[in-house]
Amino acid sequence: MTTIRQLIESSPKRANELFARLVDTSDTAVKTRDRLFSELKDELELQARLEEQHLLPALKKHKETKGLVAEALNDNRETRELLSELERTPKDSEAFGAKVSELQKVFQQHVRDDKKEFLPVVAKALTDEEASAVVEKIEDGKAQLEAAQRAEADERRAQAKREREQAEREQEKREQAEREQADRAKAKREQAEAADAAKGKARADAERNRKEAAAAQTGTSSVARKGDDGAQPQQAASQREERGAAEAEASAMDMVDAGVNVARTVMTASAEGARDLGKALRGTTSQSQEAQPKAATTLADPSMMELLSEQARHAMQATVAVGSARSLIDVARIQSDFMNGSLERMTQLNARYLAFVRDGIGLRMFPNQRR
Repeated sequence: MTTIRQLIESSPKRANELFARLVDTSDTAVKTRDRLFSELKDELELQARLEEQHLLPALKKHKETKGLVAEALNDNRETRELLSELERTPKDSEAFGAKVSELQKVFQQHVRDDKKEFLPVVAKALTDEEASAVVEKIEDGKAQLEAAQRAEADERRAQAKREREQAEREQEKREQAEREQADRAKAKREQAEAADAAKGKARADAERNRKEAAAAQTGTSSVARKGDDGAQPQQAASQREERGAAEAEASAMDMVDAGVNVARTVMTASAEGARDLGKALRGTTSQSQEAQPKAATTLADPSMMELLSEQARHAMQATVAVGSARSLIDVARIQSDFMNGSLERMTQLNARYLAFVRDGIGLRMFPNQRR
C-alpha cells in the first residue's frame, strides 16, 4: 500500500517530465508547445486539487500542521497565476520559453520545500489510519480525475477527429467546387476559342472568296479585252444566221401567198370559163342546147370544189407550221411540201377543165371576145 511519504514524493514526477520536454521546444514548435503545456497544466491542477480536497483538511485538525495549510494554499495560488500568465503568452515567442523556465524553478522549489519541511511534519502529525485514509482518497480522486481526463481527452480527440473529418469533407467540397469551376472556366475558354476560331475561319473564307472573286473579275475583264477582236466575226455569223432565218420565214410566207394565188387563179379562171361557157351555150343551136345539162354537171363537180378547199387548208397549215419551225431545214421542207401540193392540185384542176372541153363542147363554142 502506498504511504503518505511515497505519495508526496512521487507526485512531482509526471510534472517534472513535462517541464523538461516543454523547455526543450523551439519557438517554431507551436503545436508541440500547445500540447505539452496543456498536459502540464492539467497535471499541476490535479495535484493542487487533490491536495486541497484530501490532504489539507486532515492537516487542519492538528496544531503542529495547521500553519502548513496556509503555505500550501499560497504555493498553489502562485502556481495557478503563473499558469494563467503562461497560457496568455504566445507559444512562438521567446517570452513563453522564459516563463516556462520560471514556472519550472518555482515548482521545483515547492517540491524541495515539501520534502524538507512539509513531509516530515505531516508524517509525524498524522496517524497511520489518517495517512492511509488520505492516501486512499487522493489515489481514488486521482484515478477518477484521470479517468475523467482520459474521457475528456478521448472526447477531445473524437471531436478533433470529427472536426478534422468535417474539415476534410469541406476541403473536398471546396476542391470539388474549384475543380468544377475550373472545368466550367475551361469549357468557356474552349467555347470562346472555338468561336474565335470559327470567326477567324469565316473571315479568312470571306477574304479568300473576295480575292477569288476579284481575281475572277480581273481575269474575265482581261479575257473580254483580249477577245474583242475575235468577237466581231462571231457576231457577224450570228447576224447572218438571223438574217437567213428571217429570209427563210419570208420565203415561206411568199410560198404560202403563191399557193393562195394559185388557188385564186384557178378559181378565177374556172369562174371566167364558166361565164364564157354559159354565154356560148346560150348562143348555140338546139344540138348545143342538149349539151347544156352535161356542162353544168361538170362545172358543179364536187371534186373540183374539194381541191380548192384543200388548197386553202394546206395554205393555212403551212403558215402555222412555218411559225413553229425550229430550223431552216424544217422551213424548206414545209415550203417544198406546199409547192408540190399546190402544183399537183393545179394540175388536177386543169385536167378536169380540159376534160370538160374535150367531152363534146369544144373550143368553138367559146366566143372569141378577147382578140
